[in-house]
Formats: sequence, C-alpha cells, structure tokens
Amino acid sequence: MVENTIKRTLDVDVDGLNGTVKYTISEMYDLVDEEGYATIEHRLIDEFTMTFSEIKKEEEKQGRSMKEEIYNAYGIIE
Repeated sequence: MVENTIKRTLDVDVDGLNGTVKYTISEMYDLVDEEGYATIEHRLIDEFTMTFSEIKKEEEKQGRSMKEEIYNAYGIIE
C-alpha cells in the first residue's frame, strides 16, 4: 500500500458558553493498493482545546493569529 497525502485541514469548534475553542488538525490521503485502486482515508494529526484568554495571550506573544500559527506549525495550505 502507498499513501499519497491530499491535504491537511483545520477544523475549529467554538464553545462561546464555556469560552473555549477546540482545534482539530486532520489529514486526508489516498491509500493506493498494489492494483492501483485508491481509497480516501482520514487521519487525526492533533487535537487541542484552548480558552479565549489563552488564545489572546498566545496571539499577543506570537504577534499573529492562532490560525496562522497552526497553519505554519502543521503545514496546512489554504
């Protein structure tokens, strides 16, 4: 079997009631068998939750948005 990465994605789930944001980074890839047939698979790369205040502190420290920071860290391309 051969894996061909298609792309990485970022999903964001905002919980305004609790003041948290859950970030989920996943990867979509083709799994190609010996006969050349491919199936699309998904794999979880990372998942973490931050509070609004943690995000604000991190953005001030980094000088850019959390989205930009995550995109750079995990190689996500828009």
